[in-house]
Amino acid sequence: MGFTSLGFLLFFPSVLIIYLLAPGKLRAAWLLVASYAFCMSFGVKYGLILLASTIITYVGGIFIGNQERSQVKKLCVGAVVFLHILFLAFFKYNRLQILLPVGISFYTFQAIGYLVDVYRGDTKPEKNIIHFALFQAFFPKLVQGPIERSDNLLKQIQNLEQLKLLDLSRIREGGLLLLWGLFQKLMIADRIAIPVNAVYGQFGAFGGVEILLATVLYAFQIYCDFAGYTDIARGVARICGFELQRNFCQPYLADSVQDFWRRWHISLSSWLRDYLYIPLGGSRKGTLRKYGNVMITFLVSGIWHGTGFHFLLWGGLHGLGQIVDVRKWKIPRWLKQILVFCFVDATWMVFRVNSLGDLKGMLQILVTNFRLQDFAGMELGKFEWLLLLLGILLIIIMDILREQAISISQWIFGQAWPVRCLIYTALIGTILILGVYGAAYDTSQFLYTQF
Repeated sequence: MGFTSLGFLLFFPSVLIIYLLAPGKLRAAWLLVASYAFCMSFGVKYGLILLASTIITYVGGIFIGNQERSQVKKLCVGAVVFLHILFLAFFKYNRLQILLPVGISFYTFQAIGYLVDVYRGDTKPEKNIIHFALFQAFFPKLVQGPIERSDNLLKQIQNLEQLKLLDLSRIREGGLLLLWGLFQKLMIADRIAIPVNAVYGQFGAFGGVEILLATVLYAFQIYCDFAGYTDIARGVARICGFELQRNFCQPYLADSVQDFWRRWHISLSSWLRDYLYIPLGGSRKGTLRKYGNVMITFLVSGIWHGTGFHFLLWGGLHGLGQIVDVRKWKIPRWLKQILVFCFVDATWMVFRVNSLGDLKGMLQILVTNFRLQDFAGMELGKFEWLLLLLGILLIIIMDILREQAISISQWIFGQAWPVRCLIYTALIGTILILGVYGAAYDTSQFLYTQF
């Protein structure tokens, strides 16, 4: 039951109605039931795996928080974190063809972050099992994050009884964010997926021009897909009274690779910084040690995304991109932004291919056969290409406006109600009429679900 499925269209309003009517003390319990129902809609076994992870983290957090001897405390947090990593590695990297449990990469990192926070004394162990279980399972962020921290989501859950639910301003903001996420996913990302999948699936049938075009398009596909999911998640959460952290901040306007990672998948990059890079020593122990810590951090990021060597290479390239600091180059900022986008897009090719062998083959075609060979094989008609290009242009304009601190949503909310209704109707109609659907369309699949 993905966010773009008919099932979720029925599930969320039903959950919301009961949630709004429930007494304050039952709100967390009801959301927990709904979250496990959402999780088990992908498979009952996924709910059991999530439950096991939650119980291990809950018990481990209480034991660590109550332990006064530092050596025992350190041993305990190390053991529980290792158990989580072992758990994740078994399901994610085994060769037994066991299906990847939905959301396991995200809630495992969230659990590890919570345990380390308890160990450091940054947060107190949560003793209310319902509150903690909801922190781990909260359905809007379950499948693809963002990876939440205890000082944000858990605190909101603890204060849920006192929350004013019928806040119309918050609900309309959440609704607009949800619609914008659906627009990014169904209008742009899934339309781009058609030519990208065609080229990357049978790259030998295409020339270098099509491969280059598909690679540029993939940058916008993965952005609109993942940012679209995050906006839907944040919109659904906001309607329920929660504020999830922002995961994207105009990443393709970055003027360095360091800046890109402050803007892209913020919850993961900040997690890696706080729970891996800084504990390794960060930049405190000399330049060479700093570069080594950077490489380790980004190699771990590559491994987190998948088992193929191309993911490891992708992580390593971004580690090198961090070390070669474009910010120090004496060139205009706009040129730095273009260079950074070209670097990021080139590494997206490494990320997207199925293997290093495919990467080698595609690079050979780019070098030896850079011509237009089978544009029709990219499987889009003229009208579809027009919609795709208009969608990308809209994303670029929206990001430039956000970079200038111009809020389109606030402008919409400032209009008279007939104008607002017209805008909402146009947005919904565009999604329903021009969104990408069809017999082969998998409504449950967002790109980052597989990671």
